[in-house]
Amino acid sequence: MNFHQLKIFYTVAQRQSITAAAFDLRLTQPAVSQQIKALERELGAPLFERGGVKLRLTQAGEAFYRGTITILHAKDEAERTIAELSAATKGKLILGANTTGGMYLLPRVVRAFKEGHSETEIIFQIESTEWLYEKILENVVDLAVVGGPTEDRRFGVEAICLDRLALIVSPSHRFADLPKISLKDLKGEPFVVPTQGSRTRQLVERELKAAGITPNVVMQLMGTEAVKRAVAANLGIAYVSQYAVEREGAPAELKTISVTGFDLERDMELIYRKQKYFSPVAERFRQFVHAYAREHLPITRAGKRVVLKSVR
Repeated sequence: MNFHQLKIFYTVAQRQSITAAAFDLRLTQPAVSQQIKALERELGAPLFERGGVKLRLTQAGEAFYRGTITILHAKDEAERTIAELSAATKGKLILGANTTGGMYLLPRVVRAFKEGHSETEIIFQIESTEWLYEKILENVVDLAVVGGPTEDRRFGVEAICLDRLALIVSPSHRFADLPKISLKDLKGEPFVVPTQGSRTRQLVERELKAAGITPNVVMQLMGTEAVKRAVAANLGIAYVSQYAVEREGAPAELKTISVTGFDLERDMELIYRKQKYFSPVAERFRQFVHAYAREHLPITRAGKRVVLKSVR
């Protein structure tokens, strides 16, 4: 068994066709078929169900496919790291972030990092926290910024800054001219929220329910900017990250309201796969994030910064 065979198997599984895989790999169909059969002989089990229009993985094939992904990703990472070692200022960095981290926080960090690392190629993906967890474990994403807490022990977790949630309303809302409101004022108020799975939504709903208030959700929207636009149109009120409000730059469209005795906050976290080998550029970026946070961002909930040690 070798990497060449694994690549062929992976491509056939992806394309569900010997013909299509052969075309992608620039090989003949007999050559692809021969390598698949060689793998099946070595493993002692069929990897594909044959006879249909498309090739489908058997149960053994599914298990082998998952292992193949891990091996090929590890190979790619090793090759990338070795290449970077020969050119310390170069390299590729694959970053991820949830909506808050990706739209309002990480871009400013990346911009500052690129000023001193112009040759570093950065791929930046904004996705759900659950998607990021999966891709970090698969070694597809090097580092990600998400809203905490991340409690899964498979991840290395470093708090980088505090994120307070702000209650926003339309200037035409009845709360708009009040200096403060109480928790009881939120009862029955129409709430605009992100879709299910949002860490912000989970935090808001959990804390409101703990205070005896069940949010009256009237609208679910994909993304913080959509939530802000709905609030500006007076379709409801919402809690969003302070970073989303700072970015607004148009105070006439939204108002932030203080709720007496009810402060919602969390740490924004830098996460990665525990025991991950960091490439030189990934380690530099990790250190840079904390240096940037110390100078420009609110301190963490614990009131301290992470004392960093190299994880390479």
